[in-house]
Amino acid sequence: MKEIILNFQYQYSKLFNIGLHRKKFELNATADKLFAMNTSKNTFIALLFTLFASGHLFSGLIVGLNSTEKLGTDFYLAFSILFVVGLIGFRQFLWLVNGRQELTIENGNLILYKKGTFFTKPKIYALEKVQNIRPAFDEDNQTLFDKIQRNISVNRKVIFGHVFGQILFDYNGNTIKVFNDLDKTERLKLIDEVNRRK
Repeated sequence: MKEIILNFQYQYSKLFNIGLHRKKFELNATADKLFAMNTSKNTFIALLFTLFASGHLFSGLIVGLNSTEKLGTDFYLAFSILFVVGLIGFRQFLWLVNGRQELTIENGNLILYKKGTFFTKPKIYALEKVQNIRPAFDEDNQTLFDKIQRNISVNRKVIFGHVFGQILFDYNGNTIKVFNDLDKTERLKLIDEVNRRK
């Protein structure tokens, strides 16, 4: 009975991750360069949440233009806060519908780019200091309960972050997360390619 309930919860938890299917993974390796690209992951819940938050970009402007009374400092303070919330929401919305992360290895550097939204910059890591490249999780050894928790947490991570990490590596005491939407074969292939260049 417990397995039936857990299996039902697992199937239900998969509903949280339904979204626009735009998964794409590229891997191009030459003797002196490695290029990999993966699109952002989205869910309908995250898309609706960030689209709604984006509406705050214009809320103060609409109220201000339609107001017949003089607006005070409290209005401008609230409008400023809502504008920032709207800007963050719009940035995240663009990432969900158009984002991609690119990984390039050349000239002894591992470079991560985020494209498809604004306020991003490349992150450069010295390849010799990159350590412990690994998958973020092991699908084969996860219990059904772990899979349920993972499905639910993915939605939260998609709403509030850009890259939640299918591959991890350590760099100067920090854990760096790479890519969002890879299957097991793609993860292992990319890890092998990166390790061969170290």
